Amino acid sequence: MQAVSGSQYDPVKDWLVATYRDIVGEPSRDGEGTQKPAVGKFIPASPFAAAGAALAVYAPQLAITAGGSPELVSAADTLHAYQWPLIAAAAGLAACDVARYRIHLHRQVLDAHVRQTTGKAPRKITVAFPSGLRTIRRATIKLPRGTVIQPKELEKFTVAVRNTLGRGTTAWELKVRHEAHRDRILVTRETIEPDTRSPRHKALQAALGDTAIFKDPKVTVAAQDEAGVETGYRISFEKSMNAGAKGFQIKVDEALASLAGAHESGRNWTTDWYPDKGHLIMRLVAPMPSRVDHPLELVDENLRHLPYATGGAERTMFWDVSTRSNKPHCLIVGPTGGGKTSVIRTLLTEAARRGIPFVGVDPKMIELDGLEGYPGCGAIIYDAVRAAMFVRALHSEMMARNAYIHDMKIEGSQLPLMIAVLDEFFILSGKWQRLLKTGDDETRDQLKELDPLGAWADLAVLARSAGIRLLLGVQRPDASLFGGASGNARDNFGTRISLGNLSQDGALMMWGDSTVGREVDTSVAGRGIAIGDDGSPVDAQMWWTPNVDRHPNKWNQLSDSEKAIIDGLAPVEAPGFTCYSTELAEFIQAERALTKRAREHHRAAEPVVIGTGTDAATTTTAPNADTPQTADADDFADVIPAAGVEAGQTVLIDSEDGELVPVTVDAVDVRRDAAGDVVETVLTVGAGRVKTRITFDATGVVVLPEADRVPAAV
Repeated sequence: MQAVSGSQYDPVKDWLVATYRDIVGEPSRDGEGTQKPAVGKFIPASPFAAAGAALAVYAPQLAITAGGSPELVSAADTLHAYQWPLIAAAAGLAACDVARYRIHLHRQVLDAHVRQTTGKAPRKITVAFPSGLRTIRRATIKLPRGTVIQPKELEKFTVAVRNTLGRGTTAWELKVRHEAHRDRILVTRETIEPDTRSPRHKALQAALGDTAIFKDPKVTVAAQDEAGVETGYRISFEKSMNAGAKGFQIKVDEALASLAGAHESGRNWTTDWYPDKGHLIMRLVAPMPSRVDHPLELVDENLRHLPYATGGAERTMFWDVSTRSNKPHCLIVGPTGGGKTSVIRTLLTEAARRGIPFVGVDPKMIELDGLEGYPGCGAIIYDAVRAAMFVRALHSEMMARNAYIHDMKIEGSQLPLMIAVLDEFFILSGKWQRLLKTGDDETRDQLKELDPLGAWADLAVLARSAGIRLLLGVQRPDASLFGGASGNARDNFGTRISLGNLSQDGALMMWGDSTVGREVDTSVAGRGIAIGDDGSPVDAQMWWTPNVDRHPNKWNQLSDSEKAIIDGLAPVEAPGFTCYSTELAEFIQAERALTKRAREHHRAAEPVVIGTGTDAATTTTAPNADTPQTADADDFADVIPAAGVEAGQTVLIDSEDGELVPVTVDAVDVRRDAAGDVVETVLTVGAGRVKTRITFDATGVVVLPEADRVPAAV
């Protein structure tokens, strides 16, 4: 037979060499380190047992072949009698060697992974016996003292171990843990629990786990209905600065609701945050109603809580008018037709049924007139000069109440409450400012002496402690509605309500966030934003309160259900007015007398009918009037602060004859102080080269040719 050349490939030889090295390990070489290897040579025990069993089986034949002496034959027969126990022992040792060999291979794999992923040489590797059929059960890798394993190195080692020693099974999962204090790495096998999570649960966990929103987020089921459908989730996370930020919470709320999707019950997802405890709760609430009639029962047992709307998550929104309230005054912002008047009616009827009287100012003569004569209503004032007198009388009442508290050594909470309502404040302010320019001398002097804007600014800051609550209705929020040097007056209007869609500046001024209140569904009447009891703005559906005027022309237009609401809201006993100043008492009595006389004499003019077949106008007069009545020239459609005018907008400006004429604003220059408050506004009007600059102070307002309307739904 021709010898195999050394240069020729011999697969049998390579296989034998590789098998030998796998069994007994690499041969040692001179010059290498003297460190004891973590994986030694594999020495099987079963070959020796197999040799003994074979000797027992063939002992008689061997004895005869060897000469057949009686002593040898007897010994061979004795050995042959133990052939089956020896065969069983050999088989057991063979099985044990197979298991030991698998452990040996696992140790070699672990040794190689440690060296390749960490660059460290393990001192000892111990694998539990037996190691497991398809997945290693447990292994301990002892490292040199003080060995440092980086997180990325441990992650690489974990991936390598799972890919080589944990593949081919879905029942087990290998866990790798580095115990630095004991200089070792533990590899353990854990049972993989079947994933019974719902698709919604999996989607939430997967989305949170693949982002940097939270660190180590964990989603668990917090609630289920009777059918086993999940209705709530708890999401735990490590505490962070972001979790406490309102803007961050709002964005996460929107994302979670989108990931969870529409629920089978038709309810909506809401989120309760507990950043101090490191978790949040997702739960279901009824969808926002499209209409809520004013409930007849007392929704809140606290008689100093005036409810007016149903907010998100089925919350009842209320105005806290108690002495301890940190939101004592109420501000309602909304364009014409947005539902502002209905909210005011809701609050005042709730106040009356709780024994709190009120006085109102209505410069448009159509918003609050239905409350005239309502139980608890002191008066409704329509005339601008009389409104200025009322503001000054209210200021005197505040000073008298404070003096009474001081002299009697009592708490302000012991005084009876009263509410002062000023609707369409900018229109009223515009009338005051125009009368100061175009009124007669007596009117101008009277308004200068009354200084209603200055008195109003004092009331906004100081009325709280005197038991006087202010309810303000405006088209848009602006610092000028509080008068000059109002200080922190706006902060006292802590209860805030906005209807319709706000502008970016309006949202920032109203809510401190330029995004809140800008996407309200205006197709739903009464939908808006209200301040929650925790101080955060929430979506709310305002309660519907019909006009409570029982005049036949109004009453006959109501449905039976609306009449039932009015009858149910009427207080059993009308709240009485307690005045601590003669100025307010005399004013209310005088206003009631003037109102009664005006009603008796029909102060409104009859309509002028223009015939279709003649050029002459037919004028009818009021039954008890001596001359035809003319409309008030100052019945403004709408008024806005001068600082709120935009270039290109049409406004009404006083001409030299004192008439309001429409002009187009070419440019607007708003000057502010260091705090950002408006100091002066300059409007440039005119066409071509002829330009006129009109200067307004911080409280200046301009008249619009028509009222603002609720913008179309987006």
